[in-house]
Amino acid sequence: LLEGEEGFALSQGTWQRDGWRELDDLRKKLENLKELRELVRSLGRSGGKGPLRKAPEELESTRHPPGVVRSPLQPEEVRGLARSGDLSRMLPSEMALLAHGWPRKVKVPAAGQDAAAAAAAVGQAGGGVATASTEDAQLIEEEYFLPGAHAARMLHRVRRAERMLLSYERCGWLDDTPSRLTGRQEIRPAAEMGPIILCLDTSGSMRGAREVVAKALALECMRGAHRQQRPCYLYAFSGPDQVQELELSVDLPSLEKLLEFLSCSFQGGTDVDKPLQLSLERLQKDEWAKADILMVTDGEIAPPNEKLLADIAAAHDELGLEVHGLLVSSQVSDSMEKLCTHLHVFKSWSAVGAESWMY
Repeated sequence: LLEGEEGFALSQGTWQRDGWRELDDLRKKLENLKELRELVRSLGRSGGKGPLRKAPEELESTRHPPGVVRSPLQPEEVRGLARSGDLSRMLPSEMALLAHGWPRKVKVPAAGQDAAAAAAAVGQAGGGVATASTEDAQLIEEEYFLPGAHAARMLHRVRRAERMLLSYERCGWLDDTPSRLTGRQEIRPAAEMGPIILCLDTSGSMRGAREVVAKALALECMRGAHRQQRPCYLYAFSGPDQVQELELSVDLPSLEKLLEFLSCSFQGGTDVDKPLQLSLERLQKDEWAKADILMVTDGEIAPPNEKLLADIAAAHDELGLEVHGLLVSSQVSDSMEKLCTHLHVFKSWSAVGAESWMY
């Protein structure tokens, strides 16, 4: 920020804005707002394989956008033990059971040999010391089974038929496979997360502690996006067609707009249709196709337009869009449940100087 035309001059431009005090206060509050930091980390979908890191778990599911899933079709590593009917993966204990039921072979004298030759043949086959010459003995191989061999062979066959052989679990990661998010986290080879689109309610009912939460979340989205090198865009909405757009990036023009936003108070009505329509339009751009939407509101909103709900559902099926909602209220509204695929209720009221019973 010090590389601009003005250089480092506290008496000029950006350094004289009142928003810096707000920014510093929000930074201190964010230290105790772990749930906001975790929420920001869960936003945005990965763009394929990448380094191992903590990321949302995905399961293979038809008619969903492509993702990265764990699959036995890509046996890259041994993950643990499992039950199966695969002979190539079974444990040595299962192999020992199979070997016990396998027939042994022993050399015995052919029919018509005398007793001395027979004794010598048996002694030679069993590893003993023969007391008679076996040069002229004619030996043939015969099969025999150890005690319990039949039972061991039948037990192995039954375990294999029921796919109950104790086996090594070998699996890996398949890319570009239709998958869905489960809502859980796991260590997986995921690429960097996608962009963030933040829709922030700036109506009059968001004043007070709710306003502090909303501004703190905007700051955390900007910090998280900058740290992970991904885009972030803000739609601050109030009444019909009253939407303020702001790209949350760490450069001088964006920071000046953010400081101006932080120094203003919230007022006006609430219309969620327009910011969501703008968000869906932004998703059509290639660089924003992997973005998720986060809506922050107190839940006092009108029922959303049916066409808007249909467009969000289509984006969810085609692009994998996830709409997260953060309710800064103790009441869960039906409208937010219809709009959001993941609904979060803010609970850390004491960190912003308020009590939960007040909201």
